[in-house]
Amino acid sequence: MKEIFKITISLTAVCIGAAIILGAVFTQTEHIRKEQEEKTKKQTIEALLGYGPGKQAPPSLHVFSVYRYVIATPNKERMLAYVLPVKDGGHVILEIDLTGEPRRVIPLKAKEADLAEEGLRDRVVKEAIGKDYQVTFAQALYIADEEGKRLGYVIPSVTQGFKTFIHMMVSLNPQLTLNGIAITESEEDPGLGAEIEQPYFKNQFEGKTLEQLKNLKVVKEPLPQEYFTVLEPEKAKLAGLSAAQVKEIRDKFKDADIFALTGATISSRAVLNGVQDAVRKFAYRLGVLQAAIQKKNIQTAF
Repeated sequence: MKEIFKITISLTAVCIGAAIILGAVFTQTEHIRKEQEEKTKKQTIEALLGYGPGKQAPPSLHVFSVYRYVIATPNKERMLAYVLPVKDGGHVILEIDLTGEPRRVIPLKAKEADLAEEGLRDRVVKEAIGKDYQVTFAQALYIADEEGKRLGYVIPSVTQGFKTFIHMMVSLNPQLTLNGIAITESEEDPGLGAEIEQPYFKNQFEGKTLEQLKNLKVVKEPLPQEYFTVLEPEKAKLAGLSAAQVKEIRDKFKDADIFALTGATISSRAVLNGVQDAVRKFAYRLGVLQAAIQKKNIQTAF
């Protein structure tokens, strides 16, 4: 009996020790994973704004995070709530009803680093809005300024692909013309749908205006060779094309539809649908948000 008791105690101690070690390892690796995700996201956003290995982002570049929530009042009235950075370095929550009218402006006591962590941000926002409200996170968007001048916007988007969901980021200039797109997560078939990540496909979206996007479609035609060359910067360089020649060819195809990937029309259309949906919704919401900010005279940081 004593031996069984000793074995039980020993096994319990081993299990507790293993649990402690595994918990510590998970905590450390989770912290590293989140840091890497933030670093990758920052690099993706900067690349979409025109910065990268060959052109480092200047210290004057500021990318402000804006978080959109959907809330329901105790009376079941649905509204939107935006977490906005303000000029004094703090944040406020701006509530907007579904007619576009601004409601409460709630000061938010939280640091930028705290708001970047989704779980902590959700708790802070819910506490500020009120415990009787239902609060659901909807989306983050990014507004870029450089030396006080609006540089553009970066908005995440998710669309149904051929196999699973395709995650992307869409970059717009202040006039809501596309700067470009980045595929951040995809499980499309290698050699087929996975080609959505290649420059010769992604760069077809560059320069498309808001009006063009409304009627843009995917066409099952071969991608013209000269267009293919200028869509791949490295290939254009190897071909000896000057910047002026690249621009001339790009201008020739500026009104063209999106040429589908060979054998992956569904994936091609999925990306276009995701871009169109994201930009259409963003353009509407941006107008509503800017009008509400102006009505409430909120001095935003961007």
